[in-house]
Amino acid sequence: MASPTLGSVITSNLEAWYAAQSDVPGVEVHRDPDITWMLSNGTTWSNSGMSLRFDANKAGRRLGQILKRYTQHGRGAGFWVDEDATPGNIADLLKDRGFRCRKRFPGMCCDLAKLPRIATPKGIRILQTPHHSMYLRHPHPYFGPITTAIRRHELNRLAHMAAQWPKRFFDFVALAAGNRPVGACSMFLNDGVAGFYDVGVLKEERNKGIGSAMLAHAVRFARERPSENGATQAVLLASGMGYGMYQRAGFREVCKIAYWYRAFPDTSLKA
Repeated sequence: MASPTLGSVITSNLEAWYAAQSDVPGVEVHRDPDITWMLSNGTTWSNSGMSLRFDANKAGRRLGQILKRYTQHGRGAGFWVDEDATPGNIADLLKDRGFRCRKRFPGMCCDLAKLPRIATPKGIRILQTPHHSMYLRHPHPYFGPITTAIRRHELNRLAHMAAQWPKRFFDFVALAAGNRPVGACSMFLNDGVAGFYDVGVLKEERNKGIGSAMLAHAVRFARERPSENGATQAVLLASGMGYGMYQRAGFREVCKIAYWYRAFPDTSLKA
């Protein structure tokens, strides 16, 4: 069942997650009164905006200003459109500019006071990532082999965040025999909420309980931290592939957030 209150908890954590990356090399974050948006040398998802709260009389102009910057950046642009997005015709404004809704993603929340017991699969160890250089030797379970400029940027971003926010950002890894990474996720703490991002398990290791166990480990870690740096809730945006895994870890769907995207370039469309 949809919950506007819990939906706003998800968007608030996402806003804080964007803002926390403002000092990462290769990232540009704008936290404007009517939208939070980010440009990045990383993945498609990182070139996006959220919390669209445009004035009806200025929405078209504001979109034009923002899209001009994305065009200068040379990347496509995406917008996360939640139930509180304004103006009411935001979908039409985006369609007019060549955007289309790719998917309505489930926003999920977990009450950390009511966590299920999940056993870690035999032969798997789950811990905070000891050093991100391990992914120069092994594929990252979410980003893949670090063989492109975009993936190198993402690996450097993770290392930068871990160094900059040691009490708020935590990277977890599930290790199989030989210290081989088979699962990974990032967690960002803000205002008592643990947000999960970049959650992945290697394709050949899925459906073995690794992802659920990794999330269970991470949310318990968040719950057991000192109150000033801990959490009482956890949130995430779920892909269809990971939905069951998140449910097993104690998450439930509370809202839908639509992802609208326009590739670069398309000079025939409105800015």
